[in-house]
Amino acid sequence: MLLLIAGANAHYWFRQDQDASETAENLVAGLLYLLVDGRAYPLFALLLGFGLATIARRTIREGLAAGLDRDQAERRATARLRKRGLCLLAIGAAHSLVFAQDILGTYGLITVLIAGIVVARRRRAALLLATLGCALSTSFLAVSGSVAVLARSHGLAAQALFDEHLAGIAANLAIWTVATPATVLSSMALSSALLGAWLAGRGLIEQPHRHRRELAVVVLLGLVVPTAVFPMLWMGAGGTGALARVLTAWHQGPAGLLAGVAFLALVALAASTRAAGDGVLSRALTATGKRSLSAYLSQTALLALVAGALRVRGVESLASVWQLTVAVVIWSISVLVCALMERHGVQGPAERALRLLATARAR
Repeated sequence: MLLLIAGANAHYWFRQDQDASETAENLVAGLLYLLVDGRAYPLFALLLGFGLATIARRTIREGLAAGLDRDQAERRATARLRKRGLCLLAIGAAHSLVFAQDILGTYGLITVLIAGIVVARRRRAALLLATLGCALSTSFLAVSGSVAVLARSHGLAAQALFDEHLAGIAANLAIWTVATPATVLSSMALSSALLGAWLAGRGLIEQPHRHRRELAVVVLLGLVVPTAVFPMLWMGAGGTGALARVLTAWHQGPAGLLAGVAFLALVALAASTRAAGDGVLSRALTATGKRSLSAYLSQTALLALVAGALRVRGVESLASVWQLTVAVVIWSISVLVCALMERHGVQGPAERALRLLATARAR
């Protein structure tokens, strides 16, 4: 899943090669639009909501076991989640100095906003708010239009870091400060997090072997339906009319949410097979999942290093195929490092820092 993030972020570090093959450029762009754009946010937000609900249940159990009553245990759990969200915001702010398109701030702010609903397990309220958020986000995307929504800011991160220096770093923080709450309101992240919290405890993700048929249906609908509409979007991507706006809003909004749910169901289906945890790749991916925060931050560091090294060699532009190749290689390196850390019993440094910050603040 972090591969989607790497693929989505690579273009921020390299300018587009104007001499690249038009056919290859269109092919890569089509793949990114179909599988990555508007999909990474919902997928990780689903996992965020699911994880928050899991932490909340565990915290409540610990509080009850310690002699607290239900209300006290729930208040304690709510405070813990909000502190975790604030710590994510702080890490996101630091990350934004290098990469203004940071997603940690968005997830941290969402955590703070939905902590009470998650702890109280207000499932109907969560679904209602998720539906409302989806409608508002889709409306925003429709008003913005295809040109604004689908545009790619090639080389923007590299320009800020390597050309503008301190001014670029300050601008990154300013952009992040505005973009973080705007993303919460305009993307599918908030709706997805609420849906992920709603899914927790229903068994679909925790016990996928008992729900293979339902998960298979979700995968089929979540991937096929958006794909069926995609050709119309692709043909109208450069348009500014009402149809282009509606198709773009559908693709980046509800279709992205559907695809995110389908990806999550696909992962659950894969985990339900007997040999799911036996392979080397499966164990490596599991190790990466335990250190996803560290892996995400390391991908930014590696992209910056590669972009900087190529600039020293006079290379600032890459064809989309090569940008995607760089993303895959960097993701592979992060998976390998996480697997080695798991083998030697080493925690992810970012996960450890987040846990220490949240605990320190709790005290």
